Amino acid sequence: MMADDEPKWQRIMVRGSLNTPDPVLQEVQRLEELGKVKDVVILESYPLQIWFSSDFETAEKLKSLSNKYSSSR
Repeated sequence: MMADDEPKWQRIMVRGSLNTPDPVLQEVQRLEELGKVKDVVILESYPLQIWFSSDFETAEKLKSLSNKYSSSR
């Protein structure tokens, strides 16, 4: 049973950057190690499509990071 104050997890996709190494992918992997992201699937497109599950706050931070790097093409 989940407590009312526990965040709900959602499944989303963010795009990686065109940089090497990819800072978006690195952040997803770091957060996965911390348990803030799970079920990571990386599609080998260009840029990468990174699917994962996380709480809303973490998802928004990763979307923002993705947008930061996608606008610098």
